Amino acid sequence: MQAEIDLPTPQSTPKTTVAWLHIILALIGIALSIYAVWAHGRIEAGQSAGCTISESISCDKVLGSQWGKFFGIPLGYYGGLFWIIVAITAVSGSGVNLKNAALQRLGVATVGLLFSLGLFYIAEFLIKKTCPICLGTHTASLVNFVFAVAGWRRATKNETPPGEA
Repeated sequence: MQAEIDLPTPQSTPKTTVAWLHIILALIGIALSIYAVWAHGRIEAGQSAGCTISESISCDKVLGSQWGKFFGIPLGYYGGLFWIIVAITAVSGSGVNLKNAALQRLGVATVGLLFSLGLFYIAEFLIKKTCPICLGTHTASLVNFVFAVAGWRRATKNETPPGEA
């Protein structure tokens, strides 16, 4: 006669999905945002931000302009907040629909790209100066958008149509 013993079965650990390229871009964006806030503070104190290359390529002229703040807050703070949101949306917990997560990253990236395009327009056509810090942020935003589009396309391509499972 054998006794049957119920042993605990190993539970599968929840799987977290991380969009590493978005995390890397978020870290770059946060670093650029911190530098922009620091540079803005130096400009307001009457010092140079240290990234003026010529008369037309000048962080001092762009960040120190009337467009360098929104509601009295330097734009670098908004950029930092945006990149934190990018980092948060780059991490998906278990049970999260990957297509929805990719769509969420795409939505955040689209908002960021639209703001970057608007700020680029202001710098280039209204202020008529180029800001290297800003260009770095705009480039990171564009690359983030491209990766978000690619991730969304990959997620929708891998989705199984209803009724075919």
